[in-house]
Amino acid sequence: MNKLILLACLIGILTSCSKKTNSPKNSGKDNESYAKARECRDSGHKDSAFIYYNSAKIKYKEVGDSLGVAQSLINMGRIQTDLGDYYGGIESLIEANSYSKDIKNPKIKEFLPGNYNTLGMASARLGNHKDALRYYLKALPYSEKKYQSIIYNNMGDSYSELGNYKEAIKMFHRSIEGSDSTNFARVINNLATAKFKLDDNYNPIPEYRKAIKIRIFQNDPTALNSSYASVSNYYLNKNKDSALFYAKKMLVSANSIKNPDDQLQALRKIIHIDKKNSSEYLKRFFSIHDSVNNSRYKAKNQFALIRADIAEAEAKNKELALNNLEKDNQAIYTNSAVGILCFVIISSIIYYKKRKELAVRKTELKYSKKVHDVVANGVYQIMTKIENHQDISRNETLDELEEVYNRSRNIAYDSSEENLEDDFSEKIRKLASYFKNEHTETYLAGNDPELWANVSTLTRSEIYNILREMLVNMKKHSKANRVILQFKKEQNRIGISYKDNGIGIQKKSFFKKGLQNAVSRIENINGDIIFDTETEKGLKINFSFPIS
Repeated sequence: MNKLILLACLIGILTSCSKKTNSPKNSGKDNESYAKARECRDSGHKDSAFIYYNSAKIKYKEVGDSLGVAQSLINMGRIQTDLGDYYGGIESLIEANSYSKDIKNPKIKEFLPGNYNTLGMASARLGNHKDALRYYLKALPYSEKKYQSIIYNNMGDSYSELGNYKEAIKMFHRSIEGSDSTNFARVINNLATAKFKLDDNYNPIPEYRKAIKIRIFQNDPTALNSSYASVSNYYLNKNKDSALFYAKKMLVSANSIKNPDDQLQALRKIIHIDKKNSSEYLKRFFSIHDSVNNSRYKAKNQFALIRADIAEAEAKNKELALNNLEKDNQAIYTNSAVGILCFVIISSIIYYKKRKELAVRKTELKYSKKVHDVVANGVYQIMTKIENHQDISRNETLDELEEVYNRSRNIAYDSSEENLEDDFSEKIRKLASYFKNEHTETYLAGNDPELWANVSTLTRSEIYNILREMLVNMKKHSKANRVILQFKKEQNRIGISYKDNGIGIQKKSFFKKGLQNAVSRIENINGDIIFDTETEKGLKINFSFPIS
């Protein structure tokens, strides 16, 4: 039923942007999906555009067009960040960078500044301002003077959020050089705020008014909201009436353009200042707040599932084509000497691979058969991360880590040394990313910070180790190229679904794969686990556990 609903949604989305737009005729001329994505994006149908960009990415991969892949991923990342899926957006944008290594290519140099700047802005929206600054710095060498002005302003914002107002002021002064009128208004507003925060005797009102005049002239209500917010903040401890006046002006402006983030910010100010009438504004605040959270939660899951479902469909089509080709070849082989020769060659290859696998298994059996422990998986995780994401001294490092890994299997079980108290959803996202490379895709859906809010440290540790156990098993044994992890909360339980398209696990060899640890760990937290496996058809694992 869920797949039917999702299919219906996809059909509805794709038909919503069939109307022609004024996009350039040559856009995406060598990729029909990319051209359709541009049309949908320009007409405001961003979810449809995301689907087509993802389809374009797959097609560009098939023909080896790394630039096309990068451009598709960048557009996907921008759509995700626009709709509040900042984690997903960052993942898409970072993946785009892996296809943008030829910095001498002028076309790549054109979109690198925007990509790094978007990464910085998404990180800033998540409160990760140190990461944001790191991305902004990467953008500068590839940026023209005009775009550098924008980046310096963004850097100033992040320094301000970190409380480093002196450095923020330096960045804003650099931003003024080369600013157009739009960015100039933004910079003088932000500069005045930084000066006031550094010295509370400073009067920023003249700069605020100058910025407001420019923004009114340019008819830019979104930018006006920022100015109204700044003025309201300045008057908060000086003149409550003035603070309330500008907060209400911000609310009216935000309502006119239906900007939920600015509406919430204005309502927060009004509720704080006007305590007598706060109940009325509180109702409006929670109504908008719930609507925004629901839409962004939906977007996160939607984008993750879209990518996963399209990838699954593409994989099935390729598998079907391969099976048909094999059937045709078999008919030829049975009626010709060439077929016999091919059969001998193929059999020899299979025999060699089996001999190699048997040798590996015999080697593994020489090691201790004690409990498969967290330390071993932790080292293997690091090894996989280096293998997938670094190029410097890779072979040497991998050899060293392989030796450490083999020795670590004799270490007795100990609790995880991971810090699981902070953003657990981010740690899971990073864990999945370590096992992602050009041959293996990992997808996450529903892994939101709110999901883990009331989950104990012990339970987090067990869940982290279970997921790592599954990913390590996938990397070593399954030969999968696609892994999907879905998270959902039902009443007082959290359910997690693991699915890959690998070779599956035979029941008789199940306990040789190390996954028995997952069973014991889920039992430790009073959970339930179900394995659904068929050889050559992948592995499905569903488990759930109580929140407290």
